Amino acid sequence: MQPTNEGVLHMPWLNIPRLRSIKTVRPRSLRTNLIIGLLFSTVVPIMLIGAVSYYMIYLILDNKTAKGIESTLHQVRTNVEKTYMNLNYFSQQLSARDMQLMFESEDPVERYILGQQVFSRLQLLSFTNPETNLIYIYTLPANDPFYQNQQMQPESNPDHLPALTTYKGVTFYAPHNTFTFNNGLVFSLSRSVNLLKKDGKSIYVESSIGLVDQLMNNRQYGIKTVQVLADKEGTVVYSQDGGFPAGSRMPSHLRPDKYSMIGDYYYFQEYSEEQGWYIYSIVHKTDFQKEVRSWAISWAAISVLSLVFSVAVGWWIWNMIYGPLRKLNREIRQLGDSRLDGETPMRQPLQLTHVTELDVLLTQFEEMRTNIWTLLTELKQKEEDKRHLEVEKLVAQINPHFLYNTLNTVQWLAKGNGQQDIFNLVTVFIRLLRYNLGKDGELVKLRQEIDALQDYVKLQQIRYHYEFTVRIHADPQTLDVLVPRFLLQPLIENALYHGLTEEGSAIELTVTVTDETYIAVQVKDNGKGMSPEEIEKLLLHDIPEREKVGMGIGLNYVNTMLQVHYGQSARLRADSSPETGTTMYFYIPIAEAGGSHHD
Repeated sequence: MQPTNEGVLHMPWLNIPRLRSIKTVRPRSLRTNLIIGLLFSTVVPIMLIGAVSYYMIYLILDNKTAKGIESTLHQVRTNVEKTYMNLNYFSQQLSARDMQLMFESEDPVERYILGQQVFSRLQLLSFTNPETNLIYIYTLPANDPFYQNQQMQPESNPDHLPALTTYKGVTFYAPHNTFTFNNGLVFSLSRSVNLLKKDGKSIYVESSIGLVDQLMNNRQYGIKTVQVLADKEGTVVYSQDGGFPAGSRMPSHLRPDKYSMIGDYYYFQEYSEEQGWYIYSIVHKTDFQKEVRSWAISWAAISVLSLVFSVAVGWWIWNMIYGPLRKLNREIRQLGDSRLDGETPMRQPLQLTHVTELDVLLTQFEEMRTNIWTLLTELKQKEEDKRHLEVEKLVAQINPHFLYNTLNTVQWLAKGNGQQDIFNLVTVFIRLLRYNLGKDGELVKLRQEIDALQDYVKLQQIRYHYEFTVRIHADPQTLDVLVPRFLLQPLIENALYHGLTEEGSAIELTVTVTDETYIAVQVKDNGKGMSPEEIEKLLLHDIPEREKVGMGIGLNYVNTMLQVHYGQSARLRADSSPETGTTMYFYIPIAEAGGSHHD
């Protein structure tokens, strides 16, 4: 009976996982991992701390610098206002009633007396106000001096001065060079002697020479600044830097409550509400951010030093770890290259590294090496003993040719006497015996295993008077696959001796290809079934000699051969119930059906 693929069963109980490709990861050396780890553990925290610190320090320094400039500028504006107010108060004292009467009197005697009083008053006021410098009274428009407390340069005329603002009929001038023969900047103002009548007589008063440098000293800001005075329209009247010349206009959209950045400059402004003029403090962004840059340079230097220190620590850790690992690797190679051709080779004792963890590892390796060498020596001795036993066993075995010749004699005697049944029985038995006693290797083609199984079934059918049937269905793709010997016969034996109970019983063997990846083998009977305990006994335990049936191989042999050749996933399984009988099944991958994976 040739195996066919008719009646191939669909087996939902067979859940075969698909083989998945394993994504290989390129290995990295310990040194590379150590470098990467040190970089991440050093550079990343430094960068994060630096970024956060830079942001926070920038805010702190920005706020600190801005607040300092704003506070100083406010104080400068207040002091300049007070200076102008003091000059104005001084001029008011000069333009007293005596001076007005003196200019209005037509009596020479009276004018002389009043003049002496005015001059005395001027001398007293000039002496008691050290913040004033030049004082003189002149007539308009000729600018003829009527009185002056110091010598002044010719062609000096207040009308040529840069007017900052006009306050209550008084003209305030931006800082300018003094009218005297000294050098230096002064604040000044001019006003009419009689503001009501405006009779053509005016008073000019200027501050002391050092007062401008004292009030508008840019060093008091703690940073390089440029101070600018502008009128209420924002037109520059005085500037400490040529980059903002007189007559130019300051930006009109500056914020009054906070600095503004326009181009490369930070602008701070203060406005004199009472007198109507602006004062600006202008800082270049490089000067404004000088402290931030200084901190950034310090942080960069600290970062470089930290990185150098981390590299040094990493190099020290690397040498501390790599040396013992290299030593251990050398010992492992020596162990791998060892041969059991002679006595245990002489080995140098392991030198400890004085690192506790590595010394424990080296000590355990030394113990493992000793144990492995002992086990290998014992295994070699056992193999030699096994070969001796095999030779003795072969000598003690019955010559199979004598057995075959004897059975052939019985076969032809039966044929000569007309005993065709006996002839057929012996013929099948001889074929089965040749397969069972064959020495042509452990693996055979599946078709050979099925042929031997069919001979075994014929013998059993003759024995049991054909009370059962065995149906074999094999996919033609599986017939040339190499499998271990005696995989199928124990399954049929189990079904015969443990599953069948009455005439008409049937056994079905099915061999199929599942998912083009696995060979699935199933043996199913319709007998009485088995309990889980009976199944476990048959699969996992050796059967006592008195309980063996048939060829005496047993399911434990099948299970063992499957696991030896194909691994745990190919072990023999069983499903059984009183209603449906017993199903034995296993599956093996086609790629490994030759049995080379677990030799």
